[in-house]
Amino acid sequence: MIEILTGKIIKKMPSYSIIDVHDIGYRINTTINCHDKLPDLKNKVTLLIYFHVHENNFELYGFLDDVERDLFKLLIRISGIGPKTAINMLSAVPPNDFKNRLIAGEVKMLTSLPGIGPKTARRIIVELKDKFGKFDKEELPLEENPINNDAFYALKSLGFSPVIIRESINKVVSIDKNLDTEKIIKESLKLLR
Repeated sequence: MIEILTGKIIKKMPSYSIIDVHDIGYRINTTINCHDKLPDLKNKVTLLIYFHVHENNFELYGFLDDVERDLFKLLIRISGIGPKTAINMLSAVPPNDFKNRLIAGEVKMLTSLPGIGPKTARRIIVELKDKFGKFDKEELPLEENPINNDAFYALKSLGFSPVIIRESINKVVSIDKNLDTEKIIKESLKLLR
């Protein structure tokens, strides 16, 4: 089983890269998130590998960290989700964001991803939600409102505490429920500073 490959990048495309390992070029499928973090051509890289064997087809999937590879492995264990669908899903959303939204049960977010319908989205949530461990409720985003959730994640990425973010967004939204994400973030930032 191939677990890790280290070599020189000789070709870089959004969905795959070719890595030269001792004069053998390996085509490795990657997410867009992984692609964006890869070094430039002719530089050395180490990728964590998932070696997929299906009938008479062999494919390598590469990841820069365990978080993305582990999430990929969990996704492909779900009935109806193959490696290509899993890669597309992980390309659309960064792994930690994907996990947080999954834990929050955001069916709408999952159905917006390529190849995922409402039935599959619910199955993914049911099968994977508990595998991410017990999260403090304060760490979860705000209910089912995508605008509030987007604001929550944006503020969280700036390093604010989830508890304080919740309080500020709730205050802002209680004053005006019709604000878009950008205005919720701006008004919340005024309260957070």
